[in-house]
Amino acid sequence: MMRRTSVLSSLVVLAALVLAACGGDSPSSPSSAQGVVLRGSLAGTASAQSGASSAAVVTVTVREDPTITTTVGADGSFTLRGLPEGSFTLVFSNERGAVIGTLSFDGVRPNQEITITVRITSSGVTLLDERRNGIGHGDLEIEGKVQAVLMLGGTSTESRFRIDGYVVVARPGQTAIRQGNTRRTVADVTVGRQVHVKGVWMPMEGSSSPQPVLALEIKLQGNAPGPNPSPTPNPGQTQCFAPGAHAEVEGIITAKPGSSITVFQQGKGDFLCLVSGGTRIRKGNTTYTFDQLQTGWRVHVSGDGLGASGGACQVDAREIKVQQN
Repeated sequence: MMRRTSVLSSLVVLAALVLAACGGDSPSSPSSAQGVVLRGSLAGTASAQSGASSAAVVTVTVREDPTITTTVGADGSFTLRGLPEGSFTLVFSNERGAVIGTLSFDGVRPNQEITITVRITSSGVTLLDERRNGIGHGDLEIEGKVQAVLMLGGTSTESRFRIDGYVVVARPGQTAIRQGNTRRTVADVTVGRQVHVKGVWMPMEGSSSPQPVLALEIKLQGNAPGPNPSPTPNPGQTQCFAPGAHAEVEGIITAKPGSSITVFQQGKGDFLCLVSGGTRIRKGNTTYTFDQLQTGWRVHVSGDGLGASGGACQVDAREIKVQQN
């Protein structure tokens, strides 16, 4: 009897070891980790940006592990899974196998999800926007105008806003709203208001929905907007600033046509910012010239709206602040 009990106990232990080795349903099992995932999208179609035919194919491969590769879909989206931690480089190639350009990433944490927006042109690949969610990702800051009030909550329910292309969530007890030293409420976060947000990424809410940001602080800047400061719709562009309205544009320089720069702002599209001799260009206390501005730099442009012209949204730039070069 004792021998049978001993054998039965050994079988139970052996079964448990086999289950543990196979992963089982244990949430701490190594096989349950998804690894690093990167989701990308192109600002426009790959064929239009690369100057190729409508049948052009763009392939994205990880240089450190060429077995991790994918083809950009017809909608401009692509996904790569199981990328290496630490750092990696994406190689973009055309249908003939020629390299279009590369993008390098570092500081990659285990199980992070990285979401990027890129633009492909005949001269290479430009990273327009990068967002990270997951282990090791820190806080982020957003500065821009309130584009829309998506949901206005109360003292016990959350509110949602679209700010500078991001979906920002304000929650009672978690989000501090202030102007200077004065406490404000979600009712003061109105369309057209310039704000500064400190927050953290929230989990994705769907593959087609933008990743929301939980605001820890929303700081109202300046005065409440006047009667007509916000962008007005234009069929040729996501939004255009009305002629004479105050304009704020923040994003990546994607082109320098003539005496102007084209700035891509996430969630809004391209803006043609006209630069004159009176335009101040600086980074901190360092002054730049127009010739020193380069594509790929991130800038903040302040000026006056000129409305739409030739299908483009135009801004008369009074000041250009270089944020990253």
